[in-house]
Amino acid sequence: MPELTSDDCLNEPQPTVFKKLISPIDDFVANQNDSLPKHPNQKYEYYDMLLVYYFTSEAQSLKLLVNGLLNKSLLPPELNLRAVPYSTCSDAFERFSPKLFQAVFQHLLQNMPFKKIPELVALGTLYCIDGSLFPVISSMLWADYTSTHKAVKLHLCFELNRMIPVDFLVTAGNYSERKALLKMLTKGVTYIADRGYGAFYLYNAIIRSTLCH
Repeated sequence: MPELTSDDCLNEPQPTVFKKLISPIDDFVANQNDSLPKHPNQKYEYYDMLLVYYFTSEAQSLKLLVNGLLNKSLLPPELNLRAVPYSTCSDAFERFSPKLFQAVFQHLLQNMPFKKIPELVALGTLYCIDGSLFPVISSMLWADYTSTHKAVKLHLCFELNRMIPVDFLVTAGNYSERKALLKMLTKGVTYIADRGYGAFYLYNAIIRSTLCH
């Protein structure tokens, strides 16, 4: 086997910034993809990194990225993002469960080192929790909010110790924030919330949940 020279090393293709960014989830997502049932007419793989590139590249819209850049070969070929009809890419949002992406997020939380704030270590793990409303189109019948408006609510847990979101739940706009907290409850955590979460039944449920675990 011939010995590699410095020139050979320089000529080797270097990984792109995007490839380095997704390297912590590459194998995990590939295993997820292999376990998914395949549709006979499926043209778009969950493992395709177009959606991940869309979120990390801060593109103005997915349609602009697909029709205006990707399908016109205006993106660097080193990205290895294959051309795909926008309608196929849009259908992927319905075909692939959000739980797949949630599992990727949880995988990162468990395996990536995050910088901690030393001043908060003595206080234990602190989660800020709150719900935020996002108006949606009227045809989203499940997104009940008021008799005249539709909205979804994002219930988010944000860990102060590492300054990162650690859990979330998306519901109809009129869903109870207290019930959302009970669904995301984690043992050994101190929650910081506004007075809207104050209720004796909630405190009782939290105590019972802690004792049972």
